[in-house]
Amino acid sequence: MAPLLEFLLALYFLFADAMQLNDKWQGLFWPMMDFLRCVTAALIYFAISITAVAKYSDGASKAAGVFGFFATIVFAIDFYLIFNDMAKFLKQGDSADETTADKAEEENSDSDSD
Repeated sequence: MAPLLEFLLALYFLFADAMQLNDKWQGLFWPMMDFLRCVTAALIYFAISITAVAKYSDGASKAAGVFGFFATIVFAIDFYLIFNDMAKFLKQGDSADETTADKAEEENSDSDSD
């Protein structure tokens, strides 16, 4: 049930991106929501894979565990890439804030105070 819900959530994010709902709903921070979806997906698939490998001994459960570990790796790579994009975006925002603060400080300073 948990992987199915995670898959449906991933489809929702794909649909929202395709329909450009992120432009219409500005109140939501879409990159953070996608990052949290990837983190929860990696954790869910990892827990289910460990359970499938440890609890059941038939071949199908072992195969499901291997594919679950593969999905965990894919989701981990995805949230690593999203995290790097968010970090770059936040650093650009901080540098823009610093440059505007520096400009405001220069304008407010009294340069004729010799």
